[in-house]
Amino acid sequence: MAAFPAASEGALSRARAQVVNQATLAAHARALGIDELLALGKSERKNQGRAKPSLLADAFEAVLGALYLDAGFAAARAFVVRELEAELRGARIERRDAKTALQEALQAAGRERPVYVTVAESGPPHAREFSVEVRVGDRARGSGRGSSKRSAEQAAARDALAALAGEAG
Repeated sequence: MAAFPAASEGALSRARAQVVNQATLAAHARALGIDELLALGKSERKNQGRAKPSLLADAFEAVLGALYLDAGFAAARAFVVRELEAELRGARIERRDAKTALQEALQAAGRERPVYVTVAESGPPHAREFSVEVRVGDRARGSGRGSSKRSAEQAAARDALAALAGEAG
């Protein structure tokens, strides 16, 4: 949060998921040698439990929890920063695309999900142009044009977001 003070809760959550995930934590557990310290039952040993990403990630989290309980927040934070430094530096705050932003805004307002309808296609095959409307319920809320359906949908979502902002303002 300190690194990205203007970021929304959703954007911060997506950035956290980039850093804290099973693959990342399992890799760090291996690098720390936690895999060799796991106390496994006969069945898990037989099934290569030391290599299972889920077990390794859980073990990394357990070590972090033990460190927190034994040495406190500052020590646990220092451990996380040291171990995940490269991932933390590489975390990106991704802007949501217009379709995602529109869906989240409608959901937050308790409204129906948007539906995208292609209303026209024109131009030769190598230079198609699509016209799309975004509907909420039975009402068109925005329209857009683009060289692909996706870009036309994004344009329609931007138009709908602008209309929603105008209604709120």
